[in-house]
Amino acid sequence: MSDFYNPEMAAQQERMARTEDMMRQRSEHMRVVSPKSGEKILELGSGNGIFARELADRVGSGGKVIGLDPSEAILEMARHICPQVDFIQGDAQDLPFDDQSFDAVAAAQVFCFLTDVDRALAETYRVLKPGGRVVILDTDWDTLVWRNRHPELMARVMGAYKAVYADAYLPRTLPHRLSQAGFSDVKVESFVVLNRSLGEETYARQTIGFATSIIEGSPEFSKEEQTRWLEDQEQLERNGDVFFSLNRYMLSGNK
Repeated sequence: MSDFYNPEMAAQQERMARTEDMMRQRSEHMRVVSPKSGEKILELGSGNGIFARELADRVGSGGKVIGLDPSEAILEMARHICPQVDFIQGDAQDLPFDDQSFDAVAAAQVFCFLTDVDRALAETYRVLKPGGRVVILDTDWDTLVWRNRHPELMARVMGAYKAVYADAYLPRTLPHRLSQAGFSDVKVESFVVLNRSLGEETYARQTIGFATSIIEGSPEFSKEEQTRWLEDQEQLERNGDVFFSLNRYMLSGNK
C-alpha cells in the first residue's frame, strides 16, 4: 500500500480541495457541524483527511478528531496530509468506539454507499454523547439538471453512474430515518452546485471524469457512444452552453 500514496497525489488532493465547489461544500458542512473548542468529533468516510484537518483546527489542542474510513490505502494518504488526526480503518455500520464517545459525528457522501443505512444511524446514535449531534451531507441524483444533446445516451450514462451508489436518492428518506433512529430536532438544508463551464475546478468536470471511467469499463457502451457522449460536453463547453446543476442536502439531528 506504500505505492498508493505519493507527493503528487497529495498535491492533487490539495488542489481539488481548493476548488470553489469543494470549498463551498466544506464551508456549508462546517457551518452546520459547528465544531467547538475542546470537542471530540468523528468523521465517517474521512477520505483524504482535508475536512478532518479543518475540524482539528476548530476543536484546537484541547479537542480531538478521529477519521474513519474502510480503505487502508486512503487512510495512508490521509495520515500524510493530516498527521494531527487519528485515522482508523473501520465500517460506519459497525463502529469500533465505546458508547457516548463523541460530541459530534460528520459524514459527507458516505451514507449513500452503505448497504444498511439504518444500522449506521443506530451506531452513530450509540457513539454520540447525550446532546451530541450528527450532520450528514449527501446528494439526491434526481436533482441533476445537465444540458446535453443526446438525452437517451445521457440517461444511460447516468443510469450507470447512479448504479455505483447503494442509494442515489438517499436524502429524501433520511429525515424519517434519523427520527426513527432516535434523533430529535431533525433539520434539512440544501445548497446548489451550479457550473456553467467544465473547468478543472468544477464539480461538473469531476463528474465527467467519474462517469467516463465507469462507461469505459462497461460493455453496455460502445467506443462510439463513449466518444459521442464526451464530445457532446466538450462542444457545449466550446459554445459556452454548459449547464450543470445539482442539489446537495445537509441533514442534522441531536441525541
